[in-house]
Amino acid sequence: MLTQPQRTTPIAPDLSHIRSSLAGTLSAERAENIYAAVALVLAGEAADLSLCLIRRAEHELDPWSGHVVLPGGRVDPIDASSRHAAIRETREEVGLLLERAPCLGSLGPRPINRDGRPSELSLASYVFYLGETLDPFEPSDEVAEAFWVPLSHLLDPRNAGNRPTTRGGETYDSPSVIYQGHHVWGLTYRILTQFFKGMQLRIAGPGA
Repeated sequence: MLTQPQRTTPIAPDLSHIRSSLAGTLSAERAENIYAAVALVLAGEAADLSLCLIRRAEHELDPWSGHVVLPGGRVDPIDASSRHAAIRETREEVGLLLERAPCLGSLGPRPINRDGRPSELSLASYVFYLGETLDPFEPSDEVAEAFWVPLSHLLDPRNAGNRPTTRGGETYDSPSVIYQGHHVWGLTYRILTQFFKGMQLRIAGPGA
């Protein structure tokens, strides 16, 4: 009798692999078109890392209301750079202190879409390593939930999904990773796709 091969959980990148892939990418210079910045906050043992994700609180004026996203937000005039904005927003949103955490690198700016189209504004993404401990969160009123998500979960094809999205009267499926019943999709999914691609890894998604 033929048996189906068992699918094993993909091996996630360790800290040295991530450092190597991001070498030479770090830049904290302010650019006029950098509108917002997010932090990819990693924590845990070097070979068993997790990533901080948050689910935004429901708010009718927030275009990302209820979405699972990376901590971060708009670059303010008080911020010395977009990297400092990511550090400040992470502290304000979930209470994680990145001021002394090593910044491993940057994924570079990427256009922010509005109504499905790229705008003149960009988002900067920075990768930090907080340490071996998965620190508890102190969510602000802007955050409904915060999670430490294992990198292995984001790479496992068994967690791939599709989120129905409606735009311009048409409905289509957006690729996603499902975690605790929530979809990680859209801009956050694209940022994580870029993060893993730099290490020649593929995030969970259709066809993965």
